[in-house]
Formats: sequence, C-alpha cells, structure tokens
Amino acid sequence: MLVYPVPHAVTQARVQLVTDQTERAPSHVIREDVLNVAAAKKDAERQALAEFRESQPHDDHVDVKA
Repeated sequence: MLVYPVPHAVTQARVQLVTDQTERAPSHVIREDVLNVAAAKKDAERQALAEFRESQPHDDHVDVKA
C-alpha cells in the first residue's frame, strides 16, 4: 500500500462536497462532487505510483542462468 500526503486537489474536492452537502445542494451536484473526489483520489494515486516507480533503481541487465 502506498502512503502519500493528501494532495491539495483531493482536499479541495472533499471541502466542496461537504460545503454542498451542508447547503443541501441538489442531488446531481452532490453526485458530481462525489465523482470529483473519486477522480482526484485516482489521479493522486497514479501520480504517487509513477513517482514511486521513478524512484526505484532500474536494472536493465537480466542475467538468466539455465
């Protein structure tokens, strides 16, 4: 499991969701906010995984012994 700090975009999407819920926004707005949170989290996970992969040592040499 990757552990990374919560990106600003995810926090911002969550705040918007809570704001709209508090203001009792229409259901389609709440649904869109939920999708935005999920998309922001997915993007953050992809970015964290890409950064993790870049930080790993690259060993292009494969030694196969039969």
